[in-house]
Amino acid sequence: MRLLLLSPDFPSEVNPSACIFVQTQALELQRLGAQVDVYAPIPMVLPGMARLKPAWQAYAQIPTHYQVEGLKVARLRYLAFPGENLWGWPHHLKALGLRPYQGRNYDLIHAHFAHPEGTLGLWLQRRWKKPLVITLHGDDANTYPYQSPRYMRYFKRALAQADLILAVSEAIRQKAQPLTSRPVITHRVGLRLPPRHLRPDKQALRAELGLPPDKFVLLFVGTLWKYKGVGELAQALHQLDDETLLAVFIGEGPMREQLVSTSRTAIRCLGQQPNPVVRAHMAAADALILPSYREGLPTVVVEAGAAGLPVIASTQGGIPELISQETGFPLEEISPEAILQALAQLRSNPTQAQERAERLQAHVYQHYDASQNARTLLSYYQRLIEGQPVTSARDVV
Repeated sequence: MRLLLLSPDFPSEVNPSACIFVQTQALELQRLGAQVDVYAPIPMVLPGMARLKPAWQAYAQIPTHYQVEGLKVARLRYLAFPGENLWGWPHHLKALGLRPYQGRNYDLIHAHFAHPEGTLGLWLQRRWKKPLVITLHGDDANTYPYQSPRYMRYFKRALAQADLILAVSEAIRQKAQPLTSRPVITHRVGLRLPPRHLRPDKQALRAELGLPPDKFVLLFVGTLWKYKGVGELAQALHQLDDETLLAVFIGEGPMREQLVSTSRTAIRCLGQQPNPVVRAHMAAADALILPSYREGLPTVVVEAGAAGLPVIASTQGGIPELISQETGFPLEEISPEAILQALAQLRSNPTQAQERAERLQAHVYQHYDASQNARTLLSYYQRLIEGQPVTSARDVV
């Protein structure tokens, strides 16, 4: 079985965490015997532009072709425009880079995100006469269709014409299903999970990572944008004024300049880090926090659950499918006061926090194993290639 995966981004040395969930899925499919190519085009950087913005400088450093564990990745350039996903036609420009692929005998196309990758996938579906699977991840279903009439048209067309629509959380499925008569199936993001009995030495990891052995380490992993609740979290840390706590932020974004210590609470910003470094920090930390205003199903919470790390998180998007009063510390509102209250509850009862973390870990190992999820995906693919419809998760055994 030969597959073409379309993605808006992909991990590289420049940005090792970009769409890491697509890489994980692709590698698992490859391990199960599928031949997988990834097409993740990036904006063209014209001469002189790299000096103007860090993002353009990063784009210029990403090679056009590379491999990840034998997986072939194409990052061809296309002419990009501001707001293109909402108002433009980036799928037409991205399609130009696929001309060399037209002679290859792909059996199926899998697009991650409804637009522009899903719209590009529809074009390939018609041109190559191959089945198309589209996975909805979050903003492509929850936010963007309601910000642009053109995006809504693209979104509804993807739901109507793709051979199979998947959603990474039940919340996203429920958002998309009323907009189509076709079935939308929940297929969760998976992780490559280590054996549950493997528990790294926390203090040894802290020494290796340069983390203090005697402080409570609160970890945030994600883009440092306003919608992630970074501003409210920063305010909470400033109000906390607690010398026994260290807040570690992994990620980049415009809110980084606000993450400076203005009290006895220490703040450390590490920028973008490769996934092994992120996982090491999760194993060394005392809790993860994600006070986000919008999410699909955040991989970072799944990773924290796999690590047995207590989690404080908002109740947005698909997060409640992971975090409840039984499995973590949900934020009913996103405010400095709510964050401080949840943090105080977690720290005041370590036994309760660990029990909730263990229940979250059990849930993650049951539902978010990348290998098992990839097997299910291959079963979906096989039915579509054979011309059989997939109408529900019960269509595969």
